[in-house]
Order: sequence, then C-alpha cells, then structure tokens
Amino acid sequence: MDKFSRTLTLRNSIFLGLSSMIGAGLFVNIAPTAKVASYSSVVGLIMASSVAFANASSSAQLARLYPETGGTYLYARNILGKIPSLIAGYSFIIGKSISCIVIALTLGNYLMPQNPKISAILLVVIVTLINFFGLERTSSIAKWFVYSVILILSFYIFSITTTSSFNIQIPITQGLTLEGFVLSSSIWFFAFTGYSRLATFGEEVKNPEKIIPQAILRGLGITVVVYLSVSWVTLGIVEPTTIANSLTPLKVAFDVSRFSQFSFLITICSTIATSSVLLALLPGISRVFVAMARDKNIPGLFKIIHPVHNSAYVADLSVLLLVVSGVLYLNIVDSIKLSAFFILIYYSITNLSILKLPKNKRLFPSFFALYGLTTCLILCMSLVLYF
Repeated sequence: MDKFSRTLTLRNSIFLGLSSMIGAGLFVNIAPTAKVASYSSVVGLIMASSVAFANASSSAQLARLYPETGGTYLYARNILGKIPSLIAGYSFIIGKSISCIVIALTLGNYLMPQNPKISAILLVVIVTLINFFGLERTSSIAKWFVYSVILILSFYIFSITTTSSFNIQIPITQGLTLEGFVLSSSIWFFAFTGYSRLATFGEEVKNPEKIIPQAILRGLGITVVVYLSVSWVTLGIVEPTTIANSLTPLKVAFDVSRFSQFSFLITICSTIATSSVLLALLPGISRVFVAMARDKNIPGLFKIIHPVHNSAYVADLSVLLLVVSGVLYLNIVDSIKLSAFFILIYYSITNLSILKLPKNKRLFPSFFALYGLTTCLILCMSLVLYF
C-alpha cells in the first residue's frame, strides 16, 4: 500500500494544527528572546506572528490546489521544478528533525532537569509508537492534549495577573534594537511553524480544498492569542534578566505568582504540550520522506504505508533514529536557531511557489506571499549574521 486514506475532518485538522503549535516554543522561547531583546521580545513575537500568517496563507492556498502528501516539497516540484523541491524537502526534514530535538529536550529540562536526555528520548519513542496506529488515532489524542494545555495556561495567566507584583504595562520598546528585533523574530518564528502541518497531511484530509485553509488559519489565530497572552503576563511578573538564561522560564514566573504552590502544573503542561507537538510533527516529517521516496529521490522503502493503520511506519522509525541521535549531541538554543534557519528556507520556497501561480489560482492577493518571502529571507540572513 502506498496511498493514505482520507480520515481527517475539519475538527480533527484544527486540533492537529493547534497541537503542532502550542508547544515547546511557548515554554522555552521567551528566555532566549528576552536575552537578545529584553521586553521588546514581544515586538519580535508580533513580527513573527505576521510572518507566520503570510506563510500560512501561502501553505493554505497550495494545499488546496495539491492535496497530497509532501507539503512544499510537492508544491515546488509541481510549480518550480526539481531543484527547488529537493531544497524544500531536505530543509523540512533537517529543520523539523531539529525542532523535534528542541521539543524533546524542553520536556526533559522541565521534567528531569538533572538528566533531561533520558526523558527526551523516552518521549520520542512513546510518540512514535502512538503514531504507528495512524493519524486518526493521533488527532483524537491531540484534542485532549490541547484542552489540557489551554486549561493549565489559563490558570497560569490567572495566577500571575492576580499577583500584587504583576504589572500589565510592560515597556515593550525597552531593549529594542535592530539586531534584537530580527533575532527575536527569528527565534519566535520557530514556535509557529506547526501551522502548515496539515499541508504535509493533505492526502489524509477529507474535502481538503475547503478544510485545509480553514483549519490552518483558525489554528494559527488561536495560537497567536495564546502566545501573546502568556508572553505578556510572564514579562509582567519577572524581568527579562531573571529568565534570560533559564531553561524553564514559565516555571520561574509561576514560582513567584499568587498560586506558586501549583507551579508543578507547568511541568505537567510542558509534558502534555511537547508530547502534543511531537504527535503531529514526527509524522509530518515522515510524510515528506514518503513524498520524496515516491519520486525516487530517496530509497523506495520510505514510501511504505501500513495497510491497516494507515501510517508510514518505516519513515517514522527513521525519523525516530534521527531525532534520538540529535538529542544526544545538540543543545536547545543553538538547535532553535538552526531549525529556524532551515524552516525559513522552506517557507521562502512556499511563498515563491505562490508568486509563480497564475492569478486565477490564488485565494489571496500576491502581497501576502511577497511579504512572507521577503521577511523569511531577512530573518534567515539575520540568523547567519548573528548566530
């Protein structure tokens, strides 16, 4: 069997999108962005959000036209040609594999700070086993993960905003420099890149022409609200210098809030959120393996799909081995920057694909794709300059 069945509804798709985004970036990114940009990391977050929306609009349009497995690798192959498609495919595999490493290590730092690699590897193994049973099962688990994370984060926000030392009027322009702005934007961009996960699952979505654009944009909108809210209140109770070098910034903030005795909930929340992201991200990588194997750019073994569970289990196992190797040798902050670099290349090709489409095939004005392409390239160059 080498074709996936269409099992994902709009509801499943939205939860898969949310589970891909509300994760590791939220629990760790505020620390390195606060270090490079102080309070103005919020400005970088807003910038990253705008880039994410531009890229998401491009992904949504292309997924509607080409509802098959492979994401931008597939779109570039059909619109731009073989070389851009290979660059997109390998950029996705490398960038997202590194993202998985960051996500797993983030959990490890919250759960077992003395030896984070053990819990990181265990998480990746468990999630791979869950994904063996297919995306329909994965999406039903992701739904409850998303509910749990939003509930705990709501309590986190309540605990901080009802603390006497909380100041809602944070000086968001403090620390604003060009270097800090572009670097914090690039780091925050890493946190949003799950919005196009559905594009890589295009072959598994029912009525993809309607469902994929709706699910991508709705999921991203909810995620932006969550990220802005959590980041704002965190900086409203702890100074950037306090969390700049922390591997668990939200726990630091919770520990000085009104209900600090419940700060253990952030550890639980980070565990759920990182597991949730990996649930959608690991199979997303394997789907690009499948697409590239179908085109004979990598060995055909990777395109095998389980006849019962509708999973790309050979590719999934390969991703598992890749991520476990990275967990053993990489650190979080450098990995975030490296992941963002490759994913920015990937989305540059996504936007370029839209600009090459005939006008009558686009859902949105070309301005959004042009903005996405330009900002992706600028942020990519900033990572090269300031890495």
